[in-house]
Amino acid sequence: MLVAAGAIVSAAQAPQGPPPGGQRQGGPPPGRGGGGMLAGAGPSDKPVVDPAAADRGRKVWAGECIDCHGTQARGGDKGPNLVRSVIVLRDRYGSQIGPFLKKGHKLQSGTPSASLADAQIQDLAHFLRQKVNDGLRGSPLFQVQNVLTGDPKAGATYFNGDGKCGSCHSPTGNLAGIGARLEPVDIQQRFLFPATGRGGGGRGRGAPAGPPPTAVRVTVTPAGAAAVSGVLVQMDDFYVTLRDADGGIRTIRRGSGVKVEKTDPLAFHNDLLDRITDKNMHDVVAYLETLK
Repeated sequence: MLVAAGAIVSAAQAPQGPPPGGQRQGGPPPGRGGGGMLAGAGPSDKPVVDPAAADRGRKVWAGECIDCHGTQARGGDKGPNLVRSVIVLRDRYGSQIGPFLKKGHKLQSGTPSASLADAQIQDLAHFLRQKVNDGLRGSPLFQVQNVLTGDPKAGATYFNGDGKCGSCHSPTGNLAGIGARLEPVDIQQRFLFPATGRGGGGRGRGAPAGPPPTAVRVTVTPAGAAAVSGVLVQMDDFYVTLRDADGGIRTIRRGSGVKVEKTDPLAFHNDLLDRITDKNMHDVVAYLETLK
């Protein structure tokens, strides 16, 4: 259940419950089960991998999923790549994977997927999140490989056509010279997962004042109170934490009558993951690499 009322608290006055700016370590909030994190929570509320849970999830994976989706969850002839699955990427400790499996999904053992225990689903969620993280630059397991396997001409066609990339980006504008500035693997990662490098609205040394243009913004309107807007820091079922225009941290307790409006400039990129094919991806990367 959500908290019954909404209230605004300052950063100096810590509310009862989870810390406004901290992340929960190792799993969902106590007593929340598999669906503890709000489905709408974004990159500013990344789930934390519990290595022990991921190890348990690997055993479930080996027994039920590996034949179709492969050892690294990158798919094969029988099943799709789950590292780029929108369900997996949006999952928070089983919040998306759990309902999907409860609806029914073929398992290699022949047992109904709905029979998986909540604990097994959470362990699977940790395992899959670990596989996602392993593919990101900065992971100790990350290995740079040749990603220039696509067709630049086909990539340009997709960029200006079905991909609709040209509606926001221009090869002579904000993408001018990207092929000279970035390695192909970095182009691919920024193209597919631009949120991994956008930060949370902080101001580093030499950075311009204010949050980056890709920062997630949120407007929270408590019942009977004025709306509060700013850059999203963290959001879950209980609280929304944001940085306002003056740089102050505001934490608002969610509840009945509290309206939350979230605006993510990268929403189109996130939705693209649901429909882009591996060929489209490699073709676009090959095209962008030609923009010297």
